[in-house]
Amino acid sequence: MKPLKIKSIKYNDNRGYLVEVVPNKIKKRFNYSIITQSKKNVIRGMHYNKKKDEEKLVYILEGKILDVTINLNKGKNYGKVFYNRLKKNDILFIPKGFAHGYLCLDNKNTILYLLNKKYSSKNNSGFNWKDKEFNIKWGIRQPILSIKDKKLGEYR
Repeated sequence: MKPLKIKSIKYNDNRGYLVEVVPNKIKKRFNYSIITQSKKNVIRGMHYNKKKDEEKLVYILEGKILDVTINLNKGKNYGKVFYNRLKKNDILFIPKGFAHGYLCLDNKNTILYLLNKKYSSKNNSGFNWKDKEFNIKWGIRQPILSIKDKKLGEYR
């Protein structure tokens, strides 16, 4: 399985609009949600769940991002990097066993995450945005990073 990019369906009428955040084609249950807001040139990631049992649905409320996912599951697709440019109302489903991060491209980027697992500092981990093993093509040399992400080392 690989990340699945989905264009949301928007229903308009004289009151405004309605958008399904979890489309019918995603037959998953999510029990934890968070919203992030970041400015341009911020990288959030690369983060993953150590048990490789976390699934995510990423919904872009505002802005544009370069979303990066890496398959950490053992097998022939281990280490494969997937790039998705996402904009307002785009949805990305990220299956189990993937590391995730993104670069913010607009001045204001607001992202809704739906997850199948509650956050656990014990099970969450990450690696450096410029990890040599994966050689991610971010297109930026000096991103804005959190203190936590600045301290991340290489994968493993």
